[in-house]
Parts: sequence; C-alpha cells; structure tokens
Amino acid sequence: MVISQASVIHEYATKRPSVSGVPGHFTDNEQRKMAKLWTMILAYFEQVKGKPIKVAGEYLQTISHDWSELDASDNLEDEDPTTLTLRAWQFTKGESGIKRFGLGSKKAKLSREELALDRRVNETTQQYVDRIAGRHVALMPDNFFPSFAHPSTDTRDIRDTFWSTISIKQHPDYWVHRYMRSAGWDVDRAFAMVKGIIEWRAAEAIDKINCEGEIHSGHDELRLCLSQLVGRDRLGYPLMYVRVRRIMPRANEGFVFKRYLLCQFESLQAVTRRFGRVTMLYDFTGFTMDNTPFVMVQFMIFLGRKVYAESSSVLILLVDSWLFTNFWNLIRPFLDANLSARIIFVKEVDEVRQFIDNDQLPKDLGGLNTFGAPFKLPEEGENAKMFDLDGRKEAEKEWRGRIAEFEDITKKWCDCVASASRSAEELDKLSAQRDEAGRLVERAELALNKFTRSRNNFERLGLVDADGCLVLPSDQK
Repeated sequence: MVISQASVIHEYATKRPSVSGVPGHFTDNEQRKMAKLWTMILAYFEQVKGKPIKVAGEYLQTISHDWSELDASDNLEDEDPTTLTLRAWQFTKGESGIKRFGLGSKKAKLSREELALDRRVNETTQQYVDRIAGRHVALMPDNFFPSFAHPSTDTRDIRDTFWSTISIKQHPDYWVHRYMRSAGWDVDRAFAMVKGIIEWRAAEAIDKINCEGEIHSGHDELRLCLSQLVGRDRLGYPLMYVRVRRIMPRANEGFVFKRYLLCQFESLQAVTRRFGRVTMLYDFTGFTMDNTPFVMVQFMIFLGRKVYAESSSVLILLVDSWLFTNFWNLIRPFLDANLSARIIFVKEVDEVRQFIDNDQLPKDLGGLNTFGAPFKLPEEGENAKMFDLDGRKEAEKEWRGRIAEFEDITKKWCDCVASASRSAEELDKLSAQRDEAGRLVERAELALNKFTRSRNNFERLGLVDADGCLVLPSDQK
C-alpha cells in the first residue's frame, strides 16, 4: 500500500489522520498478514536462540584528544555557541576553502586557542559537566551491561534486542506494523526489514546508546538545539524544528553527529508511545551545501527509510535557495515512495500553515509560538535508579515474564486468525487478551527503563508524564 501526497495533505486539511492500516483498524486481510508476520518473527527467535550478534559499535567511538594543557582561562563560555562552531568548521576547511584536517587530528599542531576551540566543539556532555564542576560527576554508572540474562558487552541477543526496541510502544503491533506499511503489506519484505533492523541495532549496540543517552553525546550539538521541539502540528503530532544553517558536522568527527541523530530519534521514540508520528520542519533559509554533507544526508535517509520507517507524518522543507536543487538531486534516488509522499516543499511560510497552526508555528517564522525546548544539562542524581542493581534485576524479571505471556497469547492469536473454523467470539476474546498482554509489556518496560536508560532532555524539562508520553505547555490550554 503506497500512500499519496494528496492523501497526506487531505488529512491536514480536515484535521483527521487516516486510520487505514493502523492497529485497531486492520481489515481481515491486514490482520491475517500481521498474524503471519508475527509467526515468522517468533519462529526467527527460535532459529537464532543461542546465536548472539557480535557488536561492531560504529557509534560508540569516542574522541580522544589531549586537552590537558588547557585551564579555566580557556573555557570560551562567554562566546556565542553558533559562532564557536562556525570558527571550528572554518578551521577544518583551511584558508583555501579545502578541508585539510579535523580539529584534534594527529596531523595538526594546534595553537592554544585552537585547542580550546577543539575541546569546546568535541567534548561530550559528561566531559563538559566534569570540567565545569572541577570533578567527575557520576551522572550514570560507569559499567554498562545489556541485561542480567545476557551480560556480555561484546554480543547482543536478538530476542532481547527486539523486545527492548518495541516494548516502548503502548502495543507491540504499533512498532511491527510500521514495517508492514513500509513494505506495502508484503509480509516477506516486512519480515526482511524487521530482521535487518533488529540485527543492525544489535550490532551497533543501540541499547548502550540509549543507556548513555545525551551524557556521552557531543555537547555542542545539544546546546545548539539543532533539532528543537517547538509544539504540535495540526494533527497533534510533536513538531521538531530544524535550522539547517546551524548544522556544521564537519566541525567534528563524523560519528559524533550520527550519534547525535540516533539519540534524538531514540528519545522521540521513547516519548511518542501514544502519538505514533513526528513532524519535522526543516528550515533551509540561508543554508549552504556545507550544512548538508552527503554522508550525513545518506545516514538521515537510512534512519527515515529503514530504522524508523513510517515514524514521520510530514517532513516540511522550507526552501528559499536554488542551491536546494543540487541537494535534492543528490537525495531523491535514495527515497522510497512512501517517504517521498510525506516530503512537502514550501517556498513561503504561509504554505507551512497548511500543516501547522499559527499558534504552534515558531515566532521566528512569523508564528505566535514562543516555546522552544532548550537543552538542560543532566544533573547528578537524576539517574539514581541506574545504580540500583537489585531493583533492576526485579524489573527485568517482570519485563521478561510479561514478554513471555505476550508471545504465548500471540501464538494462540496467530493460530486462531489462520484457522478457517474459528468463531468471531473466539478471535475477539483472544484479541482482547493479547491487547491486555501488550499493555502489560509496555508497563513493565516503563518500570525497567528507569534502571537501564538515562533520562533525556524532554524528561528533564518536565515534558513527559507518568505514562512516559510527551506533554507540552500548549496541551494544558
């Protein structure tokens, strides 16, 4: 099933999101396909039992630069963050405009000023907090391990990876059905997508990235608020505002910006348990091609098409430059039909109002909305439960028990859906039991993640309720 851009625009014009092909509104044929997909997933777990994936961890790399000769006088705290990042980016290009080396490269002999600049744009949030405090601040435990059942940090269990990924949703079907929709309801293609993404997440240790969160991410990207939560679109989905001109990923190592993107997407997944999609408003005003290096754009497309398939409502591109034609020609071949249908080009802010009401449109785009979620530094004690191993063990035991119950009832549900002799009453009863089991899996995950995932910026700002869902100031009006 391929969506059309016209149908997407119609949803916003009527303020009525489509319920076609979503959990709770499956047709009989869609239900049969979902049951078949779940049967394949559960059989896959049996096939890979005892065969963990080896961790590669491209995004777990760290920058190891020597800043020991710097002292408090080199902190650059009084300078504008955007200006600092621009200076760092210009330095990597050299006087000729051709990139020569990154700040902190072994090929570079840096002056004291350049070394201070290198530290400012490349240190992690943990390093920054430690430097400002003048001591090590224990924001989270130093020793990560995936789980009590599979404690090795060198490998990941496939089944664990699957459930740690999808149990953040209010029902497991919410996550699984996205890949079915992305695959056009082709069960074999959907299974291949699910299998590929789970194996990728295992190999890249996304659970560790979630555990460390913003603490071990680059502080520069976070303080610049490159991607900022500002409100909701006309369908009620969270609205992220991206000022493309602020993105200067060449100022630091490539993996740093990729990790930042992963942290942002993972945080959004964790707080959109109820609202399944997110709208992205990309402001290309004043951008240059240096703000959009191809390797970064490729990674973002990979995330949008594969890792977080069907997670976007619309991606609004506000464009005022002919340069965008070159950018678009680079990325268009990598987009699928569904993602392309959700990309909306606008030249004027008035066109944005088809999708975002004026009271939610950022003020610097002519709207009335003055809210913008700033980055708040993590504080000592906010992840206190992560140090409680006994509490974590009990929460993990509960989580695993709820998963086993859901898998058991799902097998029965799949058999019932496939049976020609089953009654409607029997299927309704199993469906209700399965829905309740799914809810209990999500409740168990909500309790467990206090021990396994560091708090994100949305939580520090008080924008997440007791059910783990995003709540904005405008929601209270």
